[in-house]
Amino acid sequence: LINNMKKMNLNELDCFITVYFGQDYDLIDNRDEIEPKIDAFIADSHFAMRHGLIADIDLLLAESDDPEAEFNTRYGFEFDPKLWGTDAVSFLMQVRERVSRTIKK
Repeated sequence: LINNMKKMNLNELDCFITVYFGQDYDLIDNRDEIEPKIDAFIADSHFAMRHGLIADIDLLLAESDDPEAEFNTRYGFEFDPKLWGTDAVSFLMQVRERVSRTIKK
């Protein structure tokens, strides 16, 4: 299933991880907490990008037999949630919940 997931378009999630948690994350926010980077994404993004990120998270969690392994396969070179005191699924749920709050009516 991991090979199938690589073919899926998770563009918003890919961009989010690369920009806000990749090797240059400190250019966005130099603190070692996750929340300020999520908040920076929220401030920088428009409504459709936030919806896209949530949809990508939902797709990854729903379609992967092992979301933790899938996340690490896709993003392990960019971002390791364990270094931030969490695991991939908890991180994704935290991002999803925080971003969701900004798009509810």
